[in-house]
Amino acid sequence: MKPLDKKDLIILEELIKDGRISLSDLAEKIKLSVPATATRVEKLVHNGIIENFTVNIDFSLLVDGKPNLILIKTDLKKAESLANTLFKERFIKKIYFTTGKYNLLLLTHYITDSQKSQLLSVIQSFDEVQDIDVLWLYDDLKAKSELVVDDLKSMKIICDYCKREFSGEIFSKVIGNKKRYFCCNTCLTEFEKRFAKEE
Repeated sequence: MKPLDKKDLIILEELIKDGRISLSDLAEKIKLSVPATATRVEKLVHNGIIENFTVNIDFSLLVDGKPNLILIKTDLKKAESLANTLFKERFIKKIYFTTGKYNLLLLTHYITDSQKSQLLSVIQSFDEVQDIDVLWLYDDLKAKSELVVDDLKSMKIICDYCKREFSGEIFSKVIGNKKRYFCCNTCLTEFEKRFAKEE
C-alpha cells in the first residue's frame, strides 16, 4: 500500500464530517476528477482504513439511560478470551485493552441503572474478573469529529501475527470480534490456528 497523502487525509476528514458527501463534492475539495476520487475512496476501503460508512445517532433522544465505562482487572493471559466472551453481551458497545491497574475497558451502549445492574452481575460471575470499577458517563460536554494526524508515518500497517510493518497487498479478516491485518495468507492462517487454540 502506498503511503497516504494529504488528499487521502482530506477525504477521510470530509467523510468523518459527513459520510453522505457526494463524490463530486469530495472531488472538488481535493481538486481531482470524480473517477480519481472514487478510486482513492475504494483503496481506503480495500486497505481497511475505512471500515464502514455509518450514521451518528443521538441515543439520548431515543432511549433512557447513559453509557458507562466499566474497568476490569483480569489476568493478562485471560484478557482477550474474557473480552471475546463479554463482547457477546448486548449492552456492550466496545472493548479496549488498557494499561495500569485495569486491563480491560468496556464502553456500554446507553443503558438504564437496571440494565447496568444486570450487566455487572454477568461480569462479576466470571472467575477471571479480579476487580471492577464503573464510571457513569453523565453528559457530553465536548466532542470533535475531525481527523488528527500529525505525522503520516503513524498510519503504518503492522501484521497481527509476525508484527512486521508491511506494504503491498493486505490480508484482513475479523477474528475474535476484531478486524485483523496480515502481510500474507500464511500469517493469517497461523494466527487463526493460534487463536483457535487459545479459545
